[in-house]
Parts: sequence; C-alpha cells; structure tokens
Amino acid sequence: MRTCIHLSVLLLLSGCQTLQTPVVQPVAVSTESVTETVEPVPEPAPVETTLAISDDSNNLKAWVQYRSSILPRLNDERELLAAENSNDAIWQLKRTILQLHPDTPYLSRLRVQMQLSEQLQLLPAPLAQLLSWDLAFNQKLLEAESAVSALTRLNAQQHDNIERLQKTNRELQKKIDALTQIEAQLNQPAVLPENNNGR
Repeated sequence: MRTCIHLSVLLLLSGCQTLQTPVVQPVAVSTESVTETVEPVPEPAPVETTLAISDDSNNLKAWVQYRSSILPRLNDERELLAAENSNDAIWQLKRTILQLHPDTPYLSRLRVQMQLSEQLQLLPAPLAQLLSWDLAFNQKLLEAESAVSALTRLNAQQHDNIERLQKTNRELQKKIDALTQIEAQLNQPAVLPENNNGR
C-alpha cells in the first residue's frame, strides 16, 4: 500500500515536469483610457414620517429619529414645543420625552416619570416598549441621584458630628491640662519659711 502511494506520487510529479509551460506574449497596453460611464443608481429619497401614536414601523423609526435628533438641540426643541399651541397626545409625549432629559431638575423628572408610566399604558405596545427604555433609564438615574443625595446628607451629618466631637475633645484637653497643672503644684514640696530663731 505504501509503495503504491509512493509510485503514484512519483508518477504525478514526473508528469508535471514533462508539461511545457506556454510562453506568454506580452500584451501591448494602449495609452488610451477607456472610460465607461456608470450611472449611479439614484437612492430613494427618505420618506419623512410624521410622528403619530401608532405601532407602524415607519412611525417607530420616526420616534427613534426624533429622540436622537433632539439631543444636540435640546433647548431649541423645548422652545419650539413651548411655542406650539396644540395640546394633543403627540405634543404631550414630546414634552414628556424632553422633560426626562438628565439636565431637568430631579423633582420635575420624578413627576414626569409617574406621568409617563401612566401614558405608556395607553400607547400601542411597540411604541410603549420603545419609550419604556427612557422610563427605565430615568428610573435608574433617579435612584442614583436619591442615593447620592442621601449619602451627601449622611456625610454632612457625620461631618457635623466630627466637628462637635473635636470641639468637645479640645474642651476636655483644656480641663486635663488644668488638672495636670494643679496636680503638679500639689506635688511640689512646700518651701517652709526660715525662722530667724534658727529653728
């Protein structure tokens, strides 16, 4: 078996050596440039979907785009929203999203958090799931801010306690020093006045 394999490999190699390599003639390259014009396929224009309260995929994309587009121009969007005179569900949802931004004061975001949790129950499921991310993020942020606030209060209380204890320590140290001086005076031998009588 081994010999057969060696013989077949040897025959294969000797057969490859007997093959002649074809001589390739160099091809003359013309200096003329061949230009083919390929017309680009026009991309379809993005369809601008207006925001609505629906579970349509285009509408969900529009809400995602709205949320990402307001980040760099948050104050401008707040002013535009304040200038609108409508008070429909879309306006309320936009206002809620804007008020969930972390630069909004804590108490305002806490109030909006409760309002949004009620609003999510009335929205279509896909839109509610999309906005529940904002709700969850805001909840975590509120919890973290509450913890920081509580720790700051605790830290301030402990700082006050330390200052009070240091003041008490200084007062006690003064009393100890005074008692030490009194004890030192009592332990000194009393100098008796000399009598002129020689006694």
